[in-house]
Amino acid sequence: MEKKLIFIRFTFWYGAILDFLVFLDMIISIIFEFSVSLKNVSTDVSYNYQTGTGAFLMLGWTILLIWADRNPIERKDVLLLTAIPVVIGITFINILYTYFWFLSLITLFIFIIAYLLARSIDSR
Repeated sequence: MEKKLIFIRFTFWYGAILDFLVFLDMIISIIFEFSVSLKNVSTDVSYNYQTGTGAFLMLGWTILLIWADRNPIERKDVLLLTAIPVVIGITFINILYTYFWFLSLITLFIFIIAYLLARSIDSR
């Protein structure tokens, strides 16, 4: 059971760190108008608004994952909410626009496995 709990807690922190890195990337791209450069990326007002909104949603999700880690079994549903729809949505966007879709798929599997492990611990 200890190894399962370590994996579950790792998953919460893995997600929190990824979300925080994306938050930083988005904020930096607004403030300094550079970041991961992709061709056809606009830096107009609507882009900055949408990116800024997304950045603070990522920061909020970072905090949510850290909060859930404090009681990982009781808050296991946060893992499922992160996997579906958040990671699935990000995977879809990554498939369309980047080469990072494989990282999204790995993340999806990690969150689903952690959720199933947390359910197995909770059902005892």
